[in-house]
Amino acid sequence: MRRALAAAMALTVVGVGVAAATQVPSLVDGGAASMSISGRTSTPVVEEVPQAVVPGVELRLTKARIAELERLERLAKARAAREKAERIAARKAEKAAAQPFTFQVASFNVLGSNHTAPGGERRSFPPAGARTPQAAAVIRSHGTDLVGLQEVKPDQLVGLTRATGMVAWPGAGAADPDNSVMWDPARFELVEGSTFYVTFMSRPRPQTVVRLRDRETLREFYLVNMHTSAGRDPRNTSTRVAGWDRGAAEVRALRATGLPVLVTGDMNDRAAFFCRFLPPTGFVAAVGGSTAGGCRPPARMPVDWVVGSPDVSFSGYVIDESTVNRRISDHFYISATATVAPATAD
Repeated sequence: MRRALAAAMALTVVGVGVAAATQVPSLVDGGAASMSISGRTSTPVVEEVPQAVVPGVELRLTKARIAELERLERLAKARAAREKAERIAARKAEKAAAQPFTFQVASFNVLGSNHTAPGGERRSFPPAGARTPQAAAVIRSHGTDLVGLQEVKPDQLVGLTRATGMVAWPGAGAADPDNSVMWDPARFELVEGSTFYVTFMSRPRPQTVVRLRDRETLREFYLVNMHTSAGRDPRNTSTRVAGWDRGAAEVRALRATGLPVLVTGDMNDRAAFFCRFLPPTGFVAAVGGSTAGGCRPPARMPVDWVVGSPDVSFSGYVIDESTVNRRISDHFYISATATVAPATAD
């Protein structure tokens, strides 16, 4: 009689939902549940194998077990949400990589404040305190997103970053900030920065390498910023050429990562730099010219350069002579629009 009555009763689980009721053995793990049949209570025997559902059995879970189940449910939901977000981000990154991205890049030797201080070799120029705000205005007027600077001293770099809202690496606090790079932080973020050394006018000088990430597309690229020896005497000519060769070796190593590479800098030469640096790297110059089938430099070129790897194209090249005419610097401001081609599949 009791078996017939028990067979007619429905199984109920107190404190958990339907999903938990389908996993009875795990819910009663350790004997935490109790069973009552026809008003009598007994302790169930829990085996390690799944148990048959017994009609008329009421399983009661402890509060601790219910809390644990709820915690596991929250973790599962959080994991599912995270995995969904990662899939969405991956699709966005894949879509962005299939598109080119464009920015304004420049090279500018600002004429270091030490050169225009009393006793400096350019003391006929206005002091840096007067020139720096004008230099910042030139940077802004070109809509520059990224600029390689040369000869920049801490006082000038502080003034330039404040006036433009740009950030710099290695920055004013570095032991030698002369070849710092500045960029718009709303456009790019720094992934990493490093240096390599060349001999500049008889002493070692760090050359700057920054790896930047475009915030919109999440694509990354390198910028190398250089300043090589000036002068036509044999010693400085030799160290200048050695500096170009060292820079070429550096960019070839960076290209091995598969990322685009740009180079800015005061190379203190024109055709000689073009024909020495571009052919072995396969780079192209924003100013024009060609290395296909021989070295053919452009008709006009300053000693300041913007060049890039083959996956970077240039347009809108400008030699802004106002920086010299207005005695802001003894170098022109070189600006161009750089377009990075879509990423290729590995």
